[in-house]
Amino acid sequence: MPAKRIEWIDFCRIYTAFCVIVRHCDRHYGFPAYVADLFNYRSLIFFFFLMAGYFTHRAAANQWLDWPRAKKLLWPYLFWTLISLIVLQPFMHIPELRVGDWSWISPHMLLSEMGLASWCYWDFSNVPLWYLRTLLIFALLSPVLQRMPSKVMFGVILITFAASDVLCQVDCETAASHHMQGIDWLPFRLYESVLALGFYLTGLLVRRYVSGEQLTAFVRRYAWVPVLGALALLPVVLLSGFYPPVQSSALVLLGVATTLSIGSLFEHYLPRVCHWVAQWGPAAFFVYVTHFIVLRWLRVLITGEYGGHFTPWQAAIIPWGVLAALLAAYTLLIRLCPRLMQVLALAPVSHCPDSKKPA
Repeated sequence: MPAKRIEWIDFCRIYTAFCVIVRHCDRHYGFPAYVADLFNYRSLIFFFFLMAGYFTHRAAANQWLDWPRAKKLLWPYLFWTLISLIVLQPFMHIPELRVGDWSWISPHMLLSEMGLASWCYWDFSNVPLWYLRTLLIFALLSPVLQRMPSKVMFGVILITFAASDVLCQVDCETAASHHMQGIDWLPFRLYESVLALGFYLTGLLVRRYVSGEQLTAFVRRYAWVPVLGALALLPVVLLSGFYPPVQSSALVLLGVATTLSIGSLFEHYLPRVCHWVAQWGPAAFFVYVTHFIVLRWLRVLITGEYGGHFTPWQAAIIPWGVLAALLAAYTLLIRLCPRLMQVLALAPVSHCPDSKKPA
């Protein structure tokens, strides 16, 4: 793992976290938020899986499971699950609460909230938690995954990309649009976790041969290629109805490459902006795991309903306010309780003013 942070990748982290906020706001057809979200080709979370694989430390020769890394992810997973249960679940059961019905509180609800009762991440009240659940499994198994020969790993990556496209065809959105029945054999949204494995393995494979400096040089050399390709395909994808139900791993890969290119282009042409944004890179995880809770509260406050809809103008402005508020909260919390933020928000030691750096 590189000893120092890579500035343009930290820029990409905050850029991607912001785009996730945009995605979880209402996207009205034809408005800028819709087009900007479509431009990512549903690649956002897969950028994080790619980076997680790339920055996974090399396993020891006698290591088969990475318990320390899994435990490090387990604490925020359990904590943010608990917060979601306390903050969001009551809003989902307002009719029952009004008549004094508490039967919805059960062990099954807890398992569903953790994504353990079924693989469908719609069981979460805080949807982004599926990333933590899935990444925790990958982290635990990373020593086994790293033992794959490069050719085998590359073959598995191709299989996951192809399998994701096939599995997507029986996703719940596609099923609903075609009035399909009898698809209980396949947990909905499985295809995204399969694709996530492909990107995690891609990160592991790239790191095996490409250092941070080499990656920076390569992305910088070809930075305009993915961006121009994404822009050229955007009208076709928009008119063909790609969004939202139809998924393509090739387009997702293009979206991830475009994200990397955008970070490199900002570093080259707007270095001061890149540097300013990149300083918030370590806050990206905190922004990701908290933004959905904040957005749900805003929906209730602004629309009066848990499932209410923002207007186009609200959807354009709210992501900026949420990002600014969460970065401010991160800055405050990192000063008040740095060690707690290391555990619950995966804040690096270098970002915690009261923490001692290891020798």
